[in-house]
Amino acid sequence: MPELPEVEIAARNLRAWTAGRRIVSIESDAAARRLFRPASPSAFSLALEGARFREVRRKGKQLLVRLEKGREPAGLLAHLGMTGKWLRRTDAPRRGALARERGAGRGAAGGEPPRFSRVRFRLDDGAVLHFVDLRLFGRLRAVPGARFEEVREIAALGPDPLEDGIDPVRLLAGLARSRLPVKVRLLDQRLLPGVGNIQASEALFRARIDPRRRSDAIALPEARALARAILASVRESIAREEGPEIAYVEEAGAENPFLVYAREGERCPRCRRARIERLVQAQRSTFFCPRCQPLG
Repeated sequence: MPELPEVEIAARNLRAWTAGRRIVSIESDAAARRLFRPASPSAFSLALEGARFREVRRKGKQLLVRLEKGREPAGLLAHLGMTGKWLRRTDAPRRGALARERGAGRGAAGGEPPRFSRVRFRLDDGAVLHFVDLRLFGRLRAVPGARFEEVREIAALGPDPLEDGIDPVRLLAGLARSRLPVKVRLLDQRLLPGVGNIQASEALFRARIDPRRRSDAIALPEARALARAILASVRESIAREEGPEIAYVEEAGAENPFLVYAREGERCPRCRRARIERLVQAQRSTFFCPRCQPLG
């Protein structure tokens, strides 16, 4: 599942792939209609075809792409959802192949497109950007004038941990306003945009904080440790990624690089005595060491 590190890699890849490039055409398959909610695929294509890429930013788990169409700015807001990815293929379309690809849902001439390619952006250098999404929980939205600050879900986000850092005092104040378990509170994107289920579990383990602790019971020294742990986990996750073919830990055959996430029953990598336990919080799995992260 993409969180801040995976979305940061996606932003870096898009910057490298699209610098100065123009969108020649946008194609989508029938199942992709859900990705454009509440707009339609045709309205999305009309808004962005012919536009030239100017800037790619990230805010939490959101990708904010600024383009220019004529002399007017245009915006693309992308969210990867649970299984979304951006992939690039260099195969240019052959004459006569484009119509067949549209009919068959294919995205790259001369070979099979990535599996679950839902939307294809054909660029003026012959490359094809594929928005791949197995479960169709992602979202692609055209933003008139690239006015991202007017989009409600963007305006609601707090400071980005990677771009803005984490102020322990602000973090403590945000935790103190809630009686929820600290793990659940960390998932609030108004507090720490980009931190999701994986990073929250990993950071709490690093900071030696039990995920069941009430948020308003966290003290300032613990908030400082938690801020350091979140940034360390995020930066290590980014450093591990090599190349554009990101594999999520939930995918078949993918290696698990995390300390505790999805390691139920394994020995704790720190104390080597207790075994990692799993519990469900807010309908999501939490992993922790009962010895290193004592509740009382």
